[in-house]
Amino acid sequence: MNILSTLNKTHKRVFKNFEYVTDQKQYNKLEHWVTPEDVDNVVGDCEDFALACRKILRDENINSRLVFCVTEQGEGHLVLEANGWILDNRQRKVITRDKLQKQGYRWLKISGYEPGDPWYKL
Repeated sequence: MNILSTLNKTHKRVFKNFEYVTDQKQYNKLEHWVTPEDVDNVVGDCEDFALACRKILRDENINSRLVFCVTEQGEGHLVLEANGWILDNRQRKVITRDKLQKQGYRWLKISGYEPGDPWYKL
């Protein structure tokens, strides 16, 4: 199976039963990051979606990085980048960075490949 096929399969798997709920509503906190235990039934916000996808890709030995960006509405948002492709809970399928930028996304910071790695300004 090629990498794009695996990315599409991963996005579809997490997206299928993803329920968007803010951290404020779920944890009574502005931000709360935790890798979901059940990647097939994720309840949370953008980082929960990205972290669930990252967990699956790690099991497939595919490197990925978290990307903090700003959407076309000026909202902070987190997506997952793997091999130049983006997995985003606001998209129905895997998409290129160029297509997201045409939608008004601006990249601000990107993580390293391993948990705990430093973030880099873009």
